[in-house]
Amino acid sequence: MNELSRISPVQPAAYNLNQTGDKNINIFNHADGVINLISPSPLQVSEQNTEQLIAIQNFSKEYYQLIVTTTEDIFTSNELIIPVDQALTPSHAPSEIYDRCAALSEAGIEELKTFPALICNENTEYHGVTDAKQRAIYGYIKRIKKEGRNIKISFCPLAVFSQQKLCENPASIYFDLNMGCALTDLNRSAWSVHKVNLFKAFDVINLSNMPRP
Repeated sequence: MNELSRISPVQPAAYNLNQTGDKNINIFNHADGVINLISPSPLQVSEQNTEQLIAIQNFSKEYYQLIVTTTEDIFTSNELIIPVDQALTPSHAPSEIYDRCAALSEAGIEELKTFPALICNENTEYHGVTDAKQRAIYGYIKRIKKEGRNIKISFCPLAVFSQQKLCENPASIYFDLNMGCALTDLNRSAWSVHKVNLFKAFDVINLSNMPRP
């Protein structure tokens, strides 16, 4: 009598998918008929509270501020330190902003708080290249205090995105960044103000869903 061999069920092949785009959607059909839709987010955007919504509505569409710092724990402390000689110097701000804000008078600080902020650690490499895992913070300034030869800044993050986006063309042009040299604007600790509509610049690098007024 012939015997039927006991056959183990065929194991499905391992499922592996790499997607590099910002707006990919993965449709995966399980054997049980369940379909999963997976749409990875290109950035992390937090839900805003009342204080944050007010700050966003008051954002300037004419200027934004860029703070590049060596402070390592900016993602956990929401604070950073900039040396006085690297903050809002004549080469780091339009003349009208330098005149009104560089001395950090009460009125100057209040105006600076209306400028949306990009906060970054220094690039990990030169010539407009940084680690693919490095992130930049988009947010607003809450407190500015001069302490001796340093300025301590507290901020509120609104979103986090890939810092490499700021290094690539045409982003560097629209964000008014000097990226065409070894030591770029993202390689040197500094606090600067740029006469740029940040939200139009975000649109250029496909970050249109950033919180905005």
